[in-house]
This record gives sequence, C-alpha cells and structure tokens, in this order.
Amino acid sequence: MKKQIDHLKKEVSYLKTLILELLPVKEEEWLDSADIKQRFNFSESKLYRLRKNNAIPHTKIGGRYHYPKSFFNQYLMKKIEA
Repeated sequence: MKKQIDHLKKEVSYLKTLILELLPVKEEEWLDSADIKQRFNFSESKLYRLRKNNAIPHTKIGGRYHYPKSFFNQYLMKKIEA
C-alpha cells in the first residue's frame, strides 16, 4: 500500500510540473485585501495577523495592501497534494 501511495505522489508531482510548464509566463498579478477576504473568507484581523507574522507576502501601495496571486495559487496546489 505504501508503495502505491508513493507512486501516486510521484505522479501528482509530475502532473503538477507539466501543468506549470504549460502555463504561459506573464507578469505577476496582484490581489487587494478585498479580493483575499472574499476568496478565502478571511477577516480583516486575520489578514492583519498574517501580514504581521510575515506569513503571506504583501506590499502597501497608496495605503492599500496588495498580495501576489501566484503565492495563493501555489498554496492551493500544496493543499491539493496534501
């Protein structure tokens, strides 16, 4: 059974690599706090704690926080593999 699970993990990893290679290289897309709160059902305080602990990459432009979309895509891919 363990051998089969290891084989499946390798296959998932391989498929992930293929998918990432097929994605076109493009400029980074950024999400604002409202996007993150809506997509992940985060509260303002949850976002604050994540920023404060440097758990998520962010930048502040013109008084608004922005987050790289690729970070959350990678996070979701890791959750799929787990």
